[in-house]
Amino acid sequence: NAVLKAYPAQVKLIFKQFPLDTHSQAALAAAAAVAAHRQGKFWQLHDAMFADRTHLSRQTILAMAGAVGLDTKRFEQDWDSPAVKQAVAREELEGEKAGVEATPTIFIDGRKYNGSLDLGAIKPIIDAELKRK
Repeated sequence: NAVLKAYPAQVKLIFKQFPLDTHSQAALAAAAAVAAHRQGKFWQLHDAMFADRTHLSRQTILAMAGAVGLDTKRFEQDWDSPAVKQAVAREELEGEKAGVEATPTIFIDGRKYNGSLDLGAIKPIIDAELKRK
């Protein structure tokens, strides 16, 4: 958020799903996030799930979806749809091709960044990239 506030016109955040096998509810949450995106509420559900990430289940995610204002009937239909499952699989494949091994993984202008996500640490890299352009 600090990076987006510091660079409102220069930086764009693109979030991709990459559910890890080591997290038992990751695939369920990834599909839920994509389904929420279809109603324009990706970040609202993402933030709710992240805030309570140790208690994710179908039932708790559905309750969160209702709490953030999603049409839960439509949300469930999308959540279970082949299109949403394919979207998650496609993003996971993109991540594998890009060399993603863990989350979060950050790319700055297509280059993997492995440093701190604090504004003070990432700002010089973004500034150098903007100057390069």
